[in-house]
Amino acid sequence: MNKDRIKKLESMSREIISTLIFEELEDIENDFWIITITEIVISPDLSYLDVWVSSLKNQDILAKTLAKHNNEIQWKYNRAISIRKLPKIRYRYDNKWEIGQKITQKINEVTK
Repeated sequence: MNKDRIKKLESMSREIISTLIFEELEDIENDFWIITITEIVISPDLSYLDVWVSSLKNQDILAKTLAKHNNEIQWKYNRAISIRKLPKIRYRYDNKWEIGQKITQKINEVTK
């Protein structure tokens, strides 16, 4: 599949998956405060859809919690999208924000 079509599919998938995650986790969303989908990457062969997520609280268990609810999310995603090959959804924790915070803190320590 060409890059433009993959980008379009990633955009559509972001909307669908964000809705599904919030529907599925609405009863435990207080455990994470705010959940953010930072990036969605679909492999070129459409085998995998990696959902990069972050949260303000309990970051260490966010991806595992989403993986526990993945059967329902995957089923609803498969029904919402119509493509020949459906990618398997995987969750990854995005720690870029934390790394940025640590770098900023170190810079501030050096400049003081």
